[in-house]
Amino acid sequence: MKYIEIFVKTALSKSGLENTDYSLNPYRGCEHQCVYCYAPYVTHTPLEIWRTTVFIKKNIPTVLDKELRRKKGFITIGSVTDAYQPAERKYELTRKSLEVLLKHRGRISILTKSKLILRDIDIIEKFEEAHVGVTLTTLSDEKRRLMEPNSSSIEERLDVLENFRGKAITYAFIGPIIPSITMPYLESMLKILRDIGVDYIIFDRFRWKKNMVLPENLEKEIRNTNYWEIKRKIYRGVKSLEIPIYFDW
Repeated sequence: MKYIEIFVKTALSKSGLENTDYSLNPYRGCEHQCVYCYAPYVTHTPLEIWRTTVFIKKNIPTVLDKELRRKKGFITIGSVTDAYQPAERKYELTRKSLEVLLKHRGRISILTKSKLILRDIDIIEKFEEAHVGVTLTTLSDEKRRLMEPNSSSIEERLDVLENFRGKAITYAFIGPIIPSITMPYLESMLKILRDIGVDYIIFDRFRWKKNMVLPENLEKEIRNTNYWEIKRKIYRGVKSLEIPIYFDW
């Protein structure tokens, strides 16, 4: 993996995500190399560059500090990359950005596939409003390694939710739902999340983007998936869950 340090003029991007005003992405590119990642196609970054190069936004905490004097609202950290990918161990741009956000009394949400977020629990628990979520596509670590090769294990992600319980608003992001990867584990996944005590669950379908490159078997499965039927199955599975759920489709 190649790291390239760059300097940016802006830190916050106006967000199109529901309930989010701005997005903050300390890095461009991602080391997790999830096979279903749509970010390269959204950011118009060649796939081979996205998977082999991480651009380090070296001055983003300083720029963020200036922007927060006039920009207010809810901020999602890591909307098109994982803010806790391995580069964060060395550069700590996410941690430094959190310190700036805390100073300005920001309201934040972080979604990650990395146990590294536990390093920053001392800062995150001080926010008046902080949502901490982990992505779950399956409970099978064997399948997780195939789909999300450089991410933290399923056990480590569940441990993140356990450790943040009572210290942040916790949630699980189940998606993108890939029937053969996700649905066989749905019932067990929901029971585990109920026992952990997450505050809510978000479900999301596969997001197909123009010119997307996927393994042939995965592409065929996704193109033949009826996500409205998937939604009906999920509704049946969560009837007695007593946890707020949301769908992104």
